[in-house]
Formats: sequence, C-alpha cells, structure tokens
Amino acid sequence: MNWISWVLPVLIALPLVGGVLAGIITSDRVRYTLVTLLAVLIAAGGIGVVYLSTLCDNGVWTMQAAPWMAHVGVGLELAIIAVILIVALKIKNWWIALFGVLQIAGVIGGLFIHGEHGSFELFKIDNLARIMLLVSCCVGAAILIFSIGYMHNHQKHAPEGAGSLQRFYFVFLSFLGLMIGLVVSSQLSFFSFFWEGTTLCSYALIGQDGGKARSQNAVRALLINSFGGVLLVLGVIVLKYQTGGETFNELFSKTDATIVAAVLLAIAAFTKSALFPFQSWLLGAMVAPTPVSAMLHAATMVKAGVYLVMRLMPNYQGDTRVTMVVAFAGAITFLGGALLACTQSNGKRVLAYSTISNLGLVVACAGINSPLAYAAGLAIISFHAISKGLLFLCVGRIEQEIGSRDIEDMDGLMFKMPFTSLMILIGMMSMLLPPFGMLLSKWLAIEATMRSPFLLIFMVLGSALTVYFWAKWIGRIQHTGYHPVLPKEEIPRTMKIALSLLALMVLGTGITTMLILTNVFTPMAETVFGSKGMLSETANFKYGALIIFGAVAIFGVLHYFICWHGFKREWVRKPFLCGENVTTEEVEADSEVRSYDFHSVGGKIEHSHVTNYYFLGIINEKLVTGCLNWAAWLIILVLIGNTVSYTNSKNQLAKDTAPAVKSVQKAGKSAASDLGNFADSIKKEAK
Repeated sequence: MNWISWVLPVLIALPLVGGVLAGIITSDRVRYTLVTLLAVLIAAGGIGVVYLSTLCDNGVWTMQAAPWMAHVGVGLELAIIAVILIVALKIKNWWIALFGVLQIAGVIGGLFIHGEHGSFELFKIDNLARIMLLVSCCVGAAILIFSIGYMHNHQKHAPEGAGSLQRFYFVFLSFLGLMIGLVVSSQLSFFSFFWEGTTLCSYALIGQDGGKARSQNAVRALLINSFGGVLLVLGVIVLKYQTGGETFNELFSKTDATIVAAVLLAIAAFTKSALFPFQSWLLGAMVAPTPVSAMLHAATMVKAGVYLVMRLMPNYQGDTRVTMVVAFAGAITFLGGALLACTQSNGKRVLAYSTISNLGLVVACAGINSPLAYAAGLAIISFHAISKGLLFLCVGRIEQEIGSRDIEDMDGLMFKMPFTSLMILIGMMSMLLPPFGMLLSKWLAIEATMRSPFLLIFMVLGSALTVYFWAKWIGRIQHTGYHPVLPKEEIPRTMKIALSLLALMVLGTGITTMLILTNVFTPMAETVFGSKGMLSETANFKYGALIIFGAVAIFGVLHYFICWHGFKREWVRKPFLCGENVTTEEVEADSEVRSYDFHSVGGKIEHSHVTNYYFLGIINEKLVTGCLNWAAWLIILVLIGNTVSYTNSKNQLAKDTAPAVKSVQKAGKSAASDLGNFADSIKKEAK
C-alpha cells in the first residue's frame, strides 16, 4: 500500500497549499474555480485513501517514521503555540498568554524526558480514522462548494472592518487540511500541532466579520481551547514520563500505567467538543458566517474531541470507575443541550445546542464501553455530520433571503423558498424519524444503557426533548395558508449543488441505514472489542429500514396526490376565532404582522398570534446553564479523583504484593537450582 504513503501527505497538504493560493489570488472568479477544484480533489482523495487503506493487512495502514521526525513534530508544535502566544499578546489576553507559556514550557520540558530511540508510528488509518476522514473530506467538500455562493453574497453586505475573502479562504481551507492531519496522526506531537492549528483557525474564522461581539466570542473560543491545549500537553508529558514514548501505541500498551494521561487527554477533548462546562465557546461561534458554523459543527473542530474520546475509552475497559464517569459527563451534556434547545427561537442556537447535545451522546456511548454503544457512537458521528451540515447551510441560506434566523419568522417558508424548505425539512426529519440513522443510533445508545438505570433516564429524556424541538420547527416551516402554485426559488448554483449533495447523502444513508449498521459499524465495533458475533442479531433487521422507507415514500406520494395535486381552493376556510375575521382592508397599514385578527365584543379588533412554545418563564437559560456547568465541573472533579484513587490503589496493591512476589521469585530460583543439581547428578550417573 505504498500508494497511501504518497496520497495521504498530498491530501493533508492540498487544502493547506490551496489556502495559501486562495489567499494570494485577487480575482474572485479564479479563486472560486480553485475552491471548487479543491473540493472535488479533497472528496475524491479522502474516498481513495479510505478505500486503499481497507486493502491492507488487518485493515489497518500505518506509516513508520525515523526518530528525527519526532523533533519535526515538536518544532511544528512549538511554532503553532508561539503563534497563539503572539495573538494573545496582541489582543492583551493574559490568560491565553499564560496557557501559551505553559504549553511551550511543557513541550520543552518533555524534551528532557528520556524517550524512545527506534522508529515510531507517524500516521495510522484504522476504522475510526476512516469514518473521520470520510466526514471531513466529503461533508467538508460540500461546505466548501456552498461557501462560494454564500460568501459572494455575504461579502456584499459584510460589516465594516470584516476580513477579506482572501483571508477567509486561506484560513478556511487550512482548517480543513489540519483536521485531516489530526485524525490520521498517531504521534502525539504531530497530533498536538494539528489540534492547536484548528484552535487558531477557529479563532480567526469566528472573528472574520470583525466587531466587538465577534471578537469577544473568538477570544472565548481561543481561551477555552487553549486551556484544553494545556491539558493535552500535560497528558503527553505524563505519558512520556511513564512509558518513554509519545504515540497512541505507547498510551495503550500499558493501560494501568497511562490512565492519568488518558484522563487528561479526555478532559482536553471535552473542551474541543464543547461539552458542559465548556459549551459557551461553541454557542458564541454562531456569530461567524454560516460556512464556518457548518464546518465547526459538522466536519471539523468539535468532531476532533469526540474522535479522541472514541480513540481512548475502548482501551480502558477494565477501569469502569473512570469510563462510567466519562459516560455521565456525556449524558448530562446530552440532556442539558436538548433541554436548552427547546427554549430557543434562534435557529442557529437551536442547531448549536443540538450539536452540543449529540456530541455529549457520542461521549456517553464511548464511556459505556460496549460494542453496541461503540457502534452507536460511530453511527452518530457519521449521520450527524451529514444532517447537521445540511441544516446549517439551509439556515444560512434562509437568513440571507429573509434577513432573520428566528424560527418564528420562518412561518410559511415552504411557499417562499420551496427548494431550501424541502432541503431543511429533509435534514430535520433525518434527525428524528425512521428510517434515518440518527433515530436508530439513539435507539442503540438507549439499548446499551439498559444495565445502568440512572444513565438510562438521561438517555430517554434527552431523546424525548430532541423530538420536541425538531418537531415544532418542522411544523413552523409548514404552517401557512393554501397556495395553488409554488414560486420558483432563485438560488446560486453552488448553493443548490451543495445542498442537493448533502440531501442525497442523507437520503442515501437513510435508505441503507440498517445495511450500513450491520456491514460497517457492527464489524468495526466487534473489531475494537474483539467480540465477534455479539451484534449479529442486528442482521435480522437488515431489510427493516428498506421496508419502512418504502412505506414512508408511498405515504409521501399519496399525500401529494390527495392533499396537493387534487386539492381545491374552495376547500380553504379561515378559522373562527371567537368572532368574525377581520378583512385585510380593516387592518392598519403600519400594524405588525399578525396571524389572524377577529372582531370581539363591541367590534373591537383582537389580534391573535400563533407561535411555538419556548417555556418562557419556566426554564431560565442562564440558571439552567449555571446548574449544568456546576454539575459538569463536579463530574470532572470526580473523574480526576477516581483516577488518583485508582492509581493509588494500584500502587498500594503493588507494595502489598511485593513481599509475596519476592518470596515466589526466591522459591522459583531455589527450585530451579535444585532441578539443575538433580539434572547434573543424573548426567553423572548416566556416565
């Protein structure tokens, strides 16, 4: 598989070099052509690398490197941290500067710890890396194509002080290249370089449009992720001190000794994936242009955190005191994110809380540490990326057209923007209806928690709340009067192509959900846990999704012909609202937009307004967030405490058993000596 040794570095370098070219090119037409070409090459390259890697022995491809490459990784790591430190000094944020200094000190200090001298594993592509590569390359490519039309319109109305398109595409493409490098890195210095690179790019992209609010949110993202970077470096130092190496292989070779390093890396992953109490940076990132939000939530950045947790947890199956706490950290984020999403009318914030919730669900699945839960986690990462990418792009398109991202302003959207409405409805239905993968994934996650009733409560409540906030949004888009003819929506070609591609991915994975589960995710989980046949019962439902999807398709066709094609305008009647309806001429010209007006007592005009329910006065977002943050910090403290107690108990056990081990060793040596003497005597007698 020497081809991968050439293709993979090119795949990583392609968006990085493309970003530099996009930053240099001044012609918009040439730049858009370059971005389109890069999107196609990145998608094709990602699929090609994934396919070639499956042909390797045991389905795992690795690239070995010479010892001096470790110094290259350290140099790159120090360089990217130095850039972050310079940014911190420029914006005069001393906390970020402190974190930068601690990271640099940690990396330099790690050089004085005795390390390995042989070659090491630089890149590795296994099943988990393949999933992440497909997500980053395919969904990322679609977002790149969408950004062409979006940013062209966005730049016309961008606020004063906004960054140029050259700056945007330089950082945006680099962001994607760094994510590709992250998911295939096995050497932790290179992993840390790509990790910090995504942090720096997110800061630049969130602050793309300038202004005080965007700058504050960009700084918050940099601050929280820099704190995670300190934990990552500290985890690598602990690992190097304990094993002498700094690759994932060393991390998993002595799981009892490396549990402290693994926990530090897991908490660093919490910051990157915006789990409670670190979720504020991701909510603040919604001020960025929509392609940035989509890339952060669907294809890169936050997926890096759950990727690391999914990489770590299966190797610590025996440490249930640690893994179950990780599961509860994910579960509280799953429930809390879903609850707060129900209180939001801002479409982007609903999507943000939904993303946080689903990331928590992936972490919970990783912490449960069973083949079923692991398969569910892989499925959620995959299906969520496609659906959420589609949803973010649709909301961005809607915001550009109607000037608002508020759900209440999307009333009658089906007859204002029919194509975009159809796309967003496909995306939302894929998050909660059969036979789409997200519903099946959550069912698997609930099934995996049956042996933990307390954890099961979090899963069930979170899933129920998910249905609520998606269903009411679906209803709002379709809430409108009768229109005999749908208008033709004018939409840029690149936007239409990107939305169509993602919608086809959603529908394609929906039709084949059970086939993907039984033929892809199930074997992957069984390989990780070494438990062949444990999930074989899912094969009995292999064609269940096809039957359900067929039934849904038939229902859709019948619905169209009965309710739309054969519908007559004279069937439409205005609702009776406790009085005669007010005609259009009777409503003041300067009045606000209202759903229905009617005459009440004395001919008084009453105004009725139909709206979704957001638990106003019942659920206080600030109060609930504060409670969830405290609970999440408590869980993190418990996680650290369990790790310390586990390590102490192991050390104490070693001390207690040391005399017995020594006596056994002495007895063994004595027995060996006696046997040797006996053998010598036998030889003498034989002579």
